Amino acid sequence: MTERLGLRNLPRLFVALVRREGNALFLATLGAIFMSFALVALTVPYRFAGAGLAGVALLARYLFDVSPAWIILAGNILLLAWGWRALSPRFVLWTLYVALVSSAAVAFFERFSYPMLDEHLLAAILAGVCSGLGIGMVFTMGGSTGGTDVIVATAKRRWGVDMGMFSFYLNTGILLLSCFAVSIEQLLMGGVLLYVESITIDSVLKSFDRRKQMMIITDRLEEVRRYIVEDLDKSATILRGEGAYTGNEKPVILVVLNRRQAMELKHFVVSLDRQAFIILADVAEVVGEGFKHWKHI
Repeated sequence: MTERLGLRNLPRLFVALVRREGNALFLATLGAIFMSFALVALTVPYRFAGAGLAGVALLARYLFDVSPAWIILAGNILLLAWGWRALSPRFVLWTLYVALVSSAAVAFFERFSYPMLDEHLLAAILAGVCSGLGIGMVFTMGGSTGGTDVIVATAKRRWGVDMGMFSFYLNTGILLLSCFAVSIEQLLMGGVLLYVESITIDSVLKSFDRRKQMMIITDRLEEVRRYIVEDLDKSATILRGEGAYTGNEKPVILVVLNRRQAMELKHFVVSLDRQAFIILADVAEVVGEGFKHWKHI
């Protein structure tokens, strides 16, 4: 998407983006809803601290009774207006969409009341899981939840700052500012929430892209190759190896499959050749034909 990003072009460019990435729309919408629910039902009632733009929205809610919906929407629009020249059109469009859906979802969830948990630690853990699920879904489709992501990405493009450290200091500063609005226990619970959230995000990202890598050394090479191509409808790579002890040539089949296909292939190889050597390993991410497209990295 190289066309100039302007206000007049936004609707048309977003429609073109959705046509090209239909699944991304579903993930972005569902992710924004999960994040909003965690904020309204599991964070605000307990006055937990937060980081990023959500942390600023929580501070505004605790100190001035301003709905987080307004801070999330206005904050993201202002940040995108500030940094859009340094950002890709895709990043801007998806971030704006997530901000709009999040704001609407927050306003919707605020219309209801929610039961309070006596154990606040459980509430922090549940909030972290729900929020992490939502953020993980947005990250999976290559989008952004906005807020400090916009600041960090813009600062990286403009001034070449280290994104990891800059993001850490920025979010830590926002989290610590919450000490003016919440108790030390609520501040610590906010830290627990963010920790659980980060673990959940990692788990979601890995679960979407996780595959099984198999390396197979067998004397029945042709049968295994045909099973992979014809029965599993996948491709593989034949590597040329050599036995260290015998010096004999040992072709190695390298293939990446989902869990079910990997188990099917393993059982087939074992039934075919009891002397086969199989290495089965987890792969966190695969980019290429038949798997994740490079544009979604």
